[in-house]
Amino acid sequence: MLLIFLFSFCTPPKVNRNLADIESYISERPDSALAILESIDRTELTTKGSRAHHALLHAMALDKNYIDVTDDSLANVAVKYYQKHGPKKYLARSLYYKGLSYYYNEEYEKSIVELSKAEPIAAKYDRLYLGFVKVLQAEIFNYNFNEDAEVKALEEALDVFMEVRAEYHIDVTKRLLALAYTNIEKYEDAEKLLVELLASNNLNDRITAKAMGDYAFLMGTRPDADYETAVTYF
Repeated sequence: MLLIFLFSFCTPPKVNRNLADIESYISERPDSALAILESIDRTELTTKGSRAHHALLHAMALDKNYIDVTDDSLANVAVKYYQKHGPKKYLARSLYYKGLSYYYNEEYEKSIVELSKAEPIAAKYDRLYLGFVKVLQAEIFNYNFNEDAEVKALEEALDVFMEVRAEYHIDVTKRLLALAYTNIEKYEDAEKLLVELLASNNLNDRITAKAMGDYAFLMGTRPDADYETAVTYF
């Protein structure tokens, strides 16, 4: 009877293996990961650890599928558990997604608080997510017209992404930094980054289109405007 009682509070090994498997491909196939996560029978998540892992992966999958989540419930489940248990990188990620939910809900002060908690943990245990934290901080600084802080955060994010060789995120951050440079009239720095992006043979089509528009805008609005080049890139 005791064994039956204890077993009833254990998550089936298959579910734990499934969660670990999802984590291994969530970045490459987020749509598949989300579908499987949402199909898992929640009654099989019988431990706090399995529920926290599922909640964290669910938050990750929603974000990677460009679904803006304003509810912090998923992140809270993960934060509550990983504050005391499990790998520290999971705590950094949980705090990041909690901050992200506040960001989408336009609660920027709350978001900054959670990101400030995530930053030192991510710096030590999950450098990729440190880059994500810095980019989100930059977005909030932009909304609050703190342009110098935005530029500093993006420069730090770019250094981190280059360190971990996250090519896609390097490209995204270069573009965001070029826009930030344009806003503070550092036109040469902005042009350098955009030219680097447009010279790449492996650039994502979506980023290419945005970078071309940004370069056209830069050429048409800088003091020594080149309208012909601007029209060509538009």
